[in-house]
Formats: sequence, structure tokens, C-alpha cells
Amino acid sequence: MAAFYGTLVEAGNYFSTRLHTSAWDDSSITDRQKAMFMATRYIDRLNYKGLKATVYTLLEADEDATDEAIRAAEASQELEFPRDADTTVPTDIKTACFEIALALLDGVDPDAELENLGIETHSYAGVKTAYNRDQQPIEHLIHGIPSPLAWRYLKPFLRDGREYRLTRVS
Repeated sequence: MAAFYGTLVEAGNYFSTRLHTSAWDDSSITDRQKAMFMATRYIDRLNYKGLKATVYTLLEADEDATDEAIRAAEASQELEFPRDADTTVPTDIKTACFEIALALLDGVDPDAELENLGIETHSYAGVKTAYNRDQQPIEHLIHGIPSPLAWRYLKPFLRDGREYRLTRVS
């Protein structure tokens, strides 16, 4: 089973053609793996269009599948991707994972970044910090994604938050 999106080799190949990757280049294999695990968890917390591939396959074979069978199919696929009829993880999802891992290795903390957006005044001698809570947060940080580039790769796969799916229970 896949533990994270992509492989360390794929990530290394990606970063070999990208500028400003010293956080990745200077990190240990263990830290790279940890960053990829965390990046995958960040990605899998979001609400995506479609169904996990295992659920999609089940419903294609048996549209009257029981809730129990659907839950079992859902649990049998560890990660959110692939989805629907796809059999592989899209390249953009892997790239988002690599970019999030890089940001994490570079010390970006989305929670701290979100908190810092509201700082209006920061002093040192008098230890004064003033916050402006009217500031509109940046979209990728609201969703817990530390990299704006990764967010741009993820966004096309996301379900519209204003969309509702209704099912009839008899």
C-alpha cells in the first residue's frame, strides 16, 4: 500500500529541475519521508470530487451495493487518490505532495502563518503585538496547505463547498 503520494525518487527527479530546493536537498532521507507522510495527510484532509477508485469500481459493478460494502471499499483504499475510474494518482497530486513536503522541510507551519496574517503591529522593547482580525485569510492557509503552489495543483480536484449531494432513504 502507498504511504504517500509519489516516491522519494520521483520527488528527487522533480526537485532536480526546480530552483530553490535547498530544504529538500539538505534534508535526510528520514526527514524527507516524514515530510512526504505529513504532506499526504494534509492532502487527504480535503474534500475531493468523485469517489475513491475502490468505491467507484464497486458501484460500477453493483449500483445497489450496501452501505457496509461501500464502507469496506472506502476503507480498502488507504489514500484519497486515485479517484473514480483512474487507476493511478494524477501527476498534479504528486507534485502538490512534493511542494508541500518542501514547504514543511523549509519550516512553514500553516497554522503559524495563518496566525501571523492578523498581526498589524509588532514591537520588541515594550513587547507589544496588535492584531487585526478583519484581515481576509489566504485560501491555501485556511485549508491547512503550507504552499500556495501546491494549492494551485490541488484546487481543480476539490469539490465545490457550496455543492450538496442528496440521497433518498426509504
